[in-house]
Amino acid sequence: MRRSLSALFAPALALTLAAVLTGACGGGGGKAPAPAADARRIDVSAKSFQFDPSTITAKPGEDLAIALTSKDAVHDFVVEHTDFKIEAGKGKTTVGGLRLDKPGTYTFYCSIPGHRSAGMHGTIVVAP
Repeated sequence: MRRSLSALFAPALALTLAAVLTGACGGGGGKAPAPAADARRIDVSAKSFQFDPSTITAKPGEDLAIALTSKDAVHDFVVEHTDFKIEAGKGKTTVGGLRLDKPGTYTFYCSIPGHRSAGMHGTIVVAP
């Protein structure tokens, strides 16, 4: 029995399409808690594969309110090795609470496929 090429590849195409669509929505990962009432607000702009500012400074244990505003498409803000993740659609702002207790340099990035490799990342420097 012969099957057409479309019948052979339809299941693989459906799985690939589902993976692309869910990745494009930035699904998965952690969700940031609401910021503490006295948190210092850090406004972060996201567009065209860059964050502004790309470097954030904080003190150990300082409560931050990361306010991500996307200018052009869906972007997210993920802090590596933590559960912190917020996402904002075009023209929208999302705020999440972040506290890093240990001094060091932490990387943040956009986890939308292709964005981080295109340069959409930065650092949070935590120092006394």
